[in-house]
Order: sequence, then C-alpha cells, then structure tokens
Amino acid sequence: MKKFLALCLSLMMLFSCAAFAETADDMSAPTFEVGEDAAEYVVEGASGWNVVTAFVKITAGDDVLFNGPVTVTSDNLTVAEFTQAAVYEIGCGAEGIEAGFVTSIGDYVAGTDADGNYVYWANTVNGKYVPHTCTDMRVLEGYYINWDFITYDADAGFDTTSVLPVGYAAPFEVGEDEAEYEIEGASGWNKANINMKISAGDDVLFNGVVTLTSDTLSVAEATMAAIYEVGCGQEGLEAGFVSSFGDYVAGTDADGNYVYWAYTVNGKYVPFSCDQFRLLDGDYVQWDFATYVAE
Repeated sequence: MKKFLALCLSLMMLFSCAAFAETADDMSAPTFEVGEDAAEYVVEGASGWNVVTAFVKITAGDDVLFNGPVTVTSDNLTVAEFTQAAVYEIGCGAEGIEAGFVTSIGDYVAGTDADGNYVYWANTVNGKYVPHTCTDMRVLEGYYINWDFITYDADAGFDTTSVLPVGYAAPFEVGEDEAEYEIEGASGWNKANINMKISAGDDVLFNGVVTLTSDTLSVAEATMAAIYEVGCGQEGLEAGFVSSFGDYVAGTDADGNYVYWAYTVNGKYVPFSCDQFRLLDGDYVQWDFATYVAE
C-alpha cells in the first residue's frame, strides 16, 4: 500500500508541471454532457447546513459506470463524498476513496495491465487537473467531477484550463494587477494562476492574477499574495476569517449595519473558511466588503 501511495504522489507531481492555459472570460461549456443517473447521500453526523448538487461521471473507456447529478449533504463536501455517493448508487464497489487515492471502482483495478502499462483512476474537477487528493478537494454547487480509468503516459500532461461550470460567465473582468507568492516550505510541485479581485464598493484594492506556489493552494494563501502586493494590511487571513483589509474593518457602520468581508469562488457561495478551501488553476476568487441583510 505504501508503494502504491508513493506512486500516486509521484504521478501527481509529474502532472502538476503542465503548462498554464489562458483565462477564458466568456460563458463556459459543460465539461461533459450530464447523463440520467442520480444519487443522494447524507454523510453520517452532518449538520445539514451544507447541501450541494454536483455532476459526476465515472468511466473506464467506453464503459460508463455512472453519469448524472449527485446531491450530498455534508460538512465537508469533498470529491470523495460525491464519488462515494455515485458508487453506492450503482453498487459496484470501490477501494481507496476514504484514503483519498482510488485504487479500484468496480472491476477496474489500478496496476499493470496485460501490455505492461500502468493503469489508474484519475479525476478532474471542472475540466481541470486536481493536485489534491479526493478527500482534500471540496466541491461547490454545479461543479463537474470526472473520473477516468487511464493509462499512464510519461509524455502526456493534464489540461489546466480555466473552464467554469456550464452556464456561468466569469464573475468579474480580470484587471492588470499581478502578484507572485511562494509559501515557505512548499514542495514546488503545485502552482496555480488565480484570478483575484478584492473590493469595497467602488474601491478596488486588487484586481488581477495571483501566481501561487503552495502544497495546499488555499483561498487564504492566494489572498495573502494579493494583500502583500498592494501592501494594505489585513487581519484574520491566517485564522480563515477576515476581519479587515486595509481601512475596511468588519463591525458596525455609521448607520448601525453590520459590515463584513465575504468571498466567492467562481461566483459561488463557499461554506468554508478561506484557509479550508483549495483552488485550481484559473479559478476566480472575489472578496467584497458587504453589508449584512437579514432575510
């Protein structure tokens, strides 16, 4: 098992060297045509606050094991949980999902095939290479999760396109600001270009591309890079809950309204602190200084 995990890590490191693609600003196409399968899954002990529907496709060549929407109720909303829901629905069995590295789904088992080639299960999210285990990568509403049983090719790279889920336009026009940031102690294998906008009303503190080198590629890390670049100061990023950027401090304004910093990823609500959500190349992170309005 240790040898297999080591091989998986090695593969992830090799593929993470794929070249960056340019950011697309137009309406995106679907990563795959969604089928008619469906599954629902409530993780034991879940609070019930987070309910998300994503689209899952699991294929081995022409053999489509599952293709359709999966609704998961979970406090974590990981790729592993959505995959487990699909596997439970079709009852084909799987190994390795809980550990984060899938070794088998149904009759398709990672290893050496009859021709001596290494075959394994790999996943993309929204058409993007994922440099995280399936237990670490979290899913937002409408995301696409695609599992393929593929043959290892040392000369092939993963597409790191900035495709957004179907029907969504880029949430903002990317500006000309730039920042580069390498986390101290990072292995150097994981690098991503993140579109970042931080604004308080008409005051745009940062709008541009952050190039982040990190083993976790979190929203907090990408945001810290932007803040370092503009030198406006911040509080709360390390803890995952931002209390201030520059002169804009969460609290009660002059009219007695509660104001605070909130963020979205790819235009979607994120039910996690900014240090818990991991990003992919080309993702959009938008911070707004918002006023709380009770529904």
